[in-house]
Amino acid sequence: MLGATGVTGQNTFRHLAEHLPADFSWAIAGRNPDKMKKLVSDFPDRNSTPAYIPADIVDRDSVDALIKNCDVLIHLAGPYATHGELFFEKCIEHRTHYVDIGGETFFIKRMIEKYHQAASEKKVILLPTAGYESVPFDLLTLLAITHLEGAYQEHCEKIKIVTSFHRLGGVRDNRISGGSIGTMRNILAGDDCNAFNDMACLLPPKADNGRVRDRNKIRYAARYDEDVQAFTGPLQPAPFLNVPVVLRSAHLLSQAGIDYGANFSYSDSMTMEFYADSPEGQQRAAKRSARINRITSIALAGPRPLRGLIRRRLDSLGVEPGDGPSQESLPFVDYTLRLFGESDRGRSIRAQARAKGHPGYLSTSKIVAEVGLFLAEENTRPPVSFGVVTPATALGLEFLPRLERAGVKMEMCDY
Repeated sequence: MLGATGVTGQNTFRHLAEHLPADFSWAIAGRNPDKMKKLVSDFPDRNSTPAYIPADIVDRDSVDALIKNCDVLIHLAGPYATHGELFFEKCIEHRTHYVDIGGETFFIKRMIEKYHQAASEKKVILLPTAGYESVPFDLLTLLAITHLEGAYQEHCEKIKIVTSFHRLGGVRDNRISGGSIGTMRNILAGDDCNAFNDMACLLPPKADNGRVRDRNKIRYAARYDEDVQAFTGPLQPAPFLNVPVVLRSAHLLSQAGIDYGANFSYSDSMTMEFYADSPEGQQRAAKRSARINRITSIALAGPRPLRGLIRRRLDSLGVEPGDGPSQESLPFVDYTLRLFGESDRGRSIRAQARAKGHPGYLSTSKIVAEVGLFLAEENTRPPVSFGVVTPATALGLEFLPRLERAGVKMEMCDY
């Protein structure tokens, strides 16, 4: 695991140290051995102790030495667009499976174009977006699609997922992490293909991208959702991420005979009770979230100077790498995903995922840890596994028991 001393990395380390058997061979890697040793010594209740590997993400030889000595790399030292390509290249060269929690769709698009075919041929899994975004969303959608086909022999026309964050009392800390700010900076600096606004950005050019793009266009708006009886706004923190990931899953799985439907569409949003108690306050929060994302969308589609305005605003926040919410606050936030689906024959279905821990910092940590363990330990693979892939294609529904160990339980619901 690379990046063990960051906000997410510390919790990923704890989950691995607690659940790995004592004889499992693993290591944490980074530039500062003193910080890594302190991380281990501060967690005495570990079941397994890792080795330490010095690693510098800007040093080609260092990255090569790290990757050639492992079967799976969990890469948490984002943001990824700046230094991430070398890891894709070296993981293919050494046949090492790769996992990260990145959200820079323009970078993922570029990695698909450059490395998907080579990784597929060498049977290497390169899996970005392996945290809260997008594992639960992608797998809950796959669960619903599979249920429709298996129980009713019907294809899916439409999936909508509404997310809710739940405060449980105790310590409250809503600070954003330095990694999240860095990801947004990278998108503003490097998205030269307007992937932020193109929900078909992760599909190959030969796909029917025009119609897919039109069906799945994000409209950054606040609305009252009758299904959940609440005001909703764009999903946080990355409303542009799950849609292209789910659409890529649909495309890849169709090649293995798992049909999402010819006119399949996907959308997601979130309720606002995490940010305000009253319905009026929730409506204002939804409108504020929609306005911020709409401005960002316009800036990314427009001339470069507009992006500079947003970058300067991000810089003024003073958030540094390693910053984020306190460890004490993370267990006091849970979240729920409620899925509403409709088949091509008009049948309605529902599914849900209930998850424990802060989605971005605690749940993500446990999810990505379990993804790494799954790739290291499981011998069987879903039908479409290799290349630059998605959670649904790399993990499949076989991953659900491990996802439950990470605190995320999924089930179909009676309508």
